[in-house]
Amino acid sequence: MPTLDLQKLGVISVVFEKRADGGLRVYSDDVPGFVLSHRDAQAVYGDVKPALETIIGHMMKMRVCVTPLGSERKLPWFTEDGRETREYEARAAA
Repeated sequence: MPTLDLQKLGVISVVFEKRADGGLRVYSDDVPGFVLSHRDAQAVYGDVKPALETIIGHMMKMRVCVTPLGSERKLPWFTEDGRETREYEARAAA
C-alpha cells in the first residue's frame, strides 16, 4: 500500500488485529509510525482517531480531522482470522 501523499489528504487504510490476550493491535501502512497496541481493545480503538490526527497533522504541518468511513461499530467485530481493515478519511481541519 502506498503511504499517505503529503501533498494532499485522503483515505487511509487501518488494520485492526486481535491479540492473543484479547487486546488489539492497530497499524497502517499508509501512515509511517502509526502503531497502537494494548490489552484493552476498547481503549486502543478509541485512540485511533486522535493518534492519526496527531501523526498526520505533524507530517502535514497543519491541523487535520480524521473520520471513519462507513458505519461505526463497537468491538468486537473481527473476521474469522482476527483482522479487519477499515478506512478513515483525513482532511484539513477548518
